[in-house]
Amino acid sequence: MSKSVQTNTLLFAALFKERGVLATLVVAQVIATVLAFSPTTAGDTWLLLGTISLFLHLTFLSSLTWLYLLRKQLEQISQALQLSALMLSLLLTTAIFSGLLVEFASDFIAQQNSYAFILRNLLVVFLVTALFIQFLTIHFEKEQQTNALARAELDALQARIRPHFLYNSLNTAAELTHYDPQAAEQAILALAALSQAAMRVGKETALADEITLTQQYIKLESWRFAERLQVNWQLPEQLPAITIPCLTLQPLLENAVCHGVEPALTGAIIYVELHISKHSLVILVENPISTQQQKRPGNGMALDNIRQRLDLYYQGRAKLTVTTRGNVFRVKLVLPLALNNAKEQA
Repeated sequence: MSKSVQTNTLLFAALFKERGVLATLVVAQVIATVLAFSPTTAGDTWLLLGTISLFLHLTFLSSLTWLYLLRKQLEQISQALQLSALMLSLLLTTAIFSGLLVEFASDFIAQQNSYAFILRNLLVVFLVTALFIQFLTIHFEKEQQTNALARAELDALQARIRPHFLYNSLNTAAELTHYDPQAAEQAILALAALSQAAMRVGKETALADEITLTQQYIKLESWRFAERLQVNWQLPEQLPAITIPCLTLQPLLENAVCHGVEPALTGAIIYVELHISKHSLVILVENPISTQQQKRPGNGMALDNIRQRLDLYYQGRAKLTVTTRGNVFRVKLVLPLALNNAKEQA
């Protein structure tokens, strides 16, 4: 599925993750240290540091808790209102804990006016939150630009996907209408399914559906190459309910047909293996290199297209390697499985 930035995404969702909570605690401790060791403070510095640290940690964590509980509602409102809610939550929490501190720890602010103490706390939190919102906005805009660039690049790669077999398959279907109308109908239906899948490039599909689609493609090519084309499938006895990007396996088989079967006068056997572990899906496609084969342009370009699409989809975590051993051309594709896919498999 193409990665896109939703208009009403929760801007500060990262704060609810482990790293976000840790970053919040670190920032709170830095602020507490600066305030405690300020030249204007008097009294026991370490006691003051402990008190301010406790106050800020309680304030920030309580505010994040409220926002986390309301995250589904916050996702439905505009980004400006989300930022306003963040600011309001922190200020409200600061006012509440400042009031509690005035009420139950009056010795701590004995030398200060209660209202001045609360207002000073609100001012500090307001300035810190305003600075954080500024950085958050800059980061979000940069992320939008990065995602837009990635989507544009992915769209350009998808637009270059033109099934090489389209013209030949239409000719095959036309010939079949003369002596096998039923086979011609099946060929046209298979071609329609492949064309529909080409329009869904970038979206997710079930592994079983991708294999079925690829087998439909092989059936189409079999009408053209007859016994010259053979595919040896080595699949798990039971396919797990996992998803992969649409048109992941089929282009690998198409590449093998174009550069392994078509140039060979006597045909060739393509070997396809699927190995599934807890964290990855490994696809192996092998085809012989024909002695009659002439250097045909486009093989590297097709694999580069596949590699770039998967790199964009998996953000660099997918690996596609090509090796040649003797007269065998081998493509190995390793796809990381999403957490939900891994759970379904387990």
